Amino acid sequence: MAGPEWIRWLLTAAFLATAGYHARRLAKAGRHPDYPDQDRAADVAQTVMSTGMAVMSSPIGGPLSPASWLTLFCLLTTCALVRARHDIAIPSAAMAYMLAASHHDAHHMSGPWAIHSPGLALPAIAWTLAGYFVLYALWTARRPARTPRLVMALGMTYMLVMAM
Repeated sequence: MAGPEWIRWLLTAAFLATAGYHARRLAKAGRHPDYPDQDRAADVAQTVMSTGMAVMSSPIGGPLSPASWLTLFCLLTTCALVRARHDIAIPSAAMAYMLAASHHDAHHMSGPWAIHSPGLALPAIAWTLAGYFVLYALWTARRPARTPRLVMALGMTYMLVMAM
């Protein structure tokens, strides 16, 4: 991901905090049998997406290859679509798009996470997704209990725009 290093560190910290928030909710869910399954699925998805976004924005990268993350986000998107969870499907599909539409060669797809240059394929998709996340952020900002989702929406918008 392109952009100033300090913003990348700030995003990494924000995404890790968001992942921690959802992981904490999952830990609490184990002690509460009345915790709804759809909330559990959403927390798992949000934890995975937040962690993936932290790795994508981190200046030092991460231990998994982009191909591994791409597979994970494609599976997450498919599961969300089957369960009609568009609030999970759209962000996870956006993550899959960013990975698939980035410039990669075989070495980068199989090795540790690498920082790639901007220039997503099919930038109209990126602009559409960025617009969606801006609207989602505006809608979410009116609901104070949704701060982690606001962080994700704004972070995703920034990452899409910087990747183009």
